[in-house]
Amino acid sequence: MNDPTSESERQPASIADQLAREIKHRRQAAGLSQRQLAAKIRYTRQYVGMAESQDAVLPSRELVAALDAVLGADGALVTLRAQAHDVQRATRIRNRSTAPENTVNGTTVMLPVIVDGRVVSLPLDPRIVGLGGGGLAGPACESEDDGDFSVVNRRTLLTQGIAVAATGALDPDLIRNSDPVEAVVRSRQISERTLTSFTAVTRLLAGQRQSIAPDALLALISAHRNSVTALFRSASDERVKNQIGFLLGETSIVASRLWSAIGDRSMALASCAFAKRLADDIRDPALGGVARIFESNLRSDAATLIGSDGDIVDGLQLLGEAAAVADVLPPAAQARIAAEQAQAFAVLELARECREALARARRAVDEIAEPDQTGLFSDWNPTRLMVYEGTCWLFLNEPQKAITALNQAISTTTADNRNVALAARVDLASAHVLSGELEEGCRMLGDAYENLVAMGNSRGIERAQRALGRLKPWKTETPVRELRERIETLKVS
Repeated sequence: MNDPTSESERQPASIADQLAREIKHRRQAAGLSQRQLAAKIRYTRQYVGMAESQDAVLPSRELVAALDAVLGADGALVTLRAQAHDVQRATRIRNRSTAPENTVNGTTVMLPVIVDGRVVSLPLDPRIVGLGGGGLAGPACESEDDGDFSVVNRRTLLTQGIAVAATGALDPDLIRNSDPVEAVVRSRQISERTLTSFTAVTRLLAGQRQSIAPDALLALISAHRNSVTALFRSASDERVKNQIGFLLGETSIVASRLWSAIGDRSMALASCAFAKRLADDIRDPALGGVARIFESNLRSDAATLIGSDGDIVDGLQLLGEAAAVADVLPPAAQARIAAEQAQAFAVLELARECREALARARRAVDEIAEPDQTGLFSDWNPTRLMVYEGTCWLFLNEPQKAITALNQAISTTTADNRNVALAARVDLASAHVLSGELEEGCRMLGDAYENLVAMGNSRGIERAQRALGRLKPWKTETPVRELRERIETLKVS
């Protein structure tokens, strides 16, 4: 069964409540009970009841479409739902844009750091936090003023680490006057401000995983995870403990991506498994769904783009489990589920299923608003989906379509998504080879491989090696031999 509550925020009564009243009116006019209508659309009665409830969350697009069809509304219900969603989206963006520059919900975002055994809270530079604490504000090349040592700026945080940034820049009196770690843990009192601060740091670090060398970022996220774990263990209030539990699970999934990037598959799987078990413990289906999305990527080894021992069926099963709770996940997560499914179907040469999954992914991407692009899904947008589409066309043996999609994706990929761009270039190289441009494909693959080695991205290197393996039919050709020699030189160095 599906869950109709795809958006968690309250909707404007003038449109959303009108939709609820219209659904109820049409059901009653058709002489159907809620249970009878639910059976016709293959949802439970509770879902119909929620759709008819005024001042409730907005029903999902799929639920409203099913109701519209069965009740013969000729698109009227779908139109009302779309109007309510547009109002919601505009409201969310407006609320974010009017928030104070260095605040979340009116609260200054503080960076909690541990220095000399004491918990010190520092105000984050607005250029680190961005709107809502979800990412970096402004372009990466933006200049920064390092003169104010009471504020941790982006460059110091990301290049030297949290603890180093604090110990190297703080007034000793500020450290001495801060609470010892043991006192904070013993108190078992964790404020909303503390939760907001740790959430901001988690989302910041997660959003940097495509642009910073994974081994450097892993040291930061591991230290941060240790702090979140201490908070989780010390929390006594169940509501707060569940909030921190979600944050701990999210931090573990970020760590999983980084362990995978440096080639430690066992630690990557263990981190996802921890997040999945934690989701069961705190009864959080959203966390469980996100954990399954990223575990599926590991189990299938990105649908054999990376590892020869990947099991696509295992990956698809996990994606199916994630899809079962898709309506409690943000649109970016829904898009990733469908895109991963499409890629797996393409590898299995199931063209129809692949196209249907891509269509679902496009619909989900259309739902993404700027506030949704944070943390683990900070890089999800139409460009990211275009990379998946290009890869799907590659495996469906349509190289020209792959070239078009991947070139478009590369041209619109930002500088802070280097790993995504390099993955696209690896697949683009393979597409050029399939289209008969062997020399161009070998040149592109060599360039991408060199950049991946420089970044220390083991997972990306494995992807490039798999692409190299697909050149076996041309192994005696000069461009392929020269490419292999170039890669061997990189290995030696």
